[in-house]
Amino acid sequence: MNESSPVPALPRWAELPDLALYMDQVLLLAERYLGPDAADRKGLTASMVNNYVKLGVLPPPEKKKYSRAHVARLLMICALKPVLPIPAAQKLIEAGVRESSEQAFYDAFCEGFEASMEACPEADGSAEQILRAALRSRAEQERSLRLLAELENA
Repeated sequence: MNESSPVPALPRWAELPDLALYMDQVLLLAERYLGPDAADRKGLTASMVNNYVKLGVLPPPEKKKYSRAHVARLLMICALKPVLPIPAAQKLIEAGVRESSEQAFYDAFCEGFEASMEACPEADGSAEQILRAALRSRAEQERSLRLLAELENA
């Protein structure tokens, strides 16, 4: 990445707030860490969070407050949403948590997210380079969905 495009850094588990947050605070944190275009370039909204709760993607808040675990899951969902359908992201997160723990999987997610962003080669903006990047993205998305299906069937 170039200097005008710094690699986004996600907070590790220990850096997430250790106190319950209200919705507006959660939205501010998501914007701080993922940028104003979090969650598929439309920004994260309260209605999106409420829908994630209704769908079971996020556990319900306790007394309208969200915990560190809620924030961690929400950051992962927002980062994955542009490349995976929400149900697939949910299955991936649940599988990762089962294999280790919420904290360990989230911290590994952060490291993987940053490493993959750092590994993105610089492009000159030519149509050919953009096409190659888009096709690599498509291939990796297909690979991710195939591996997730195998994980579910194992």
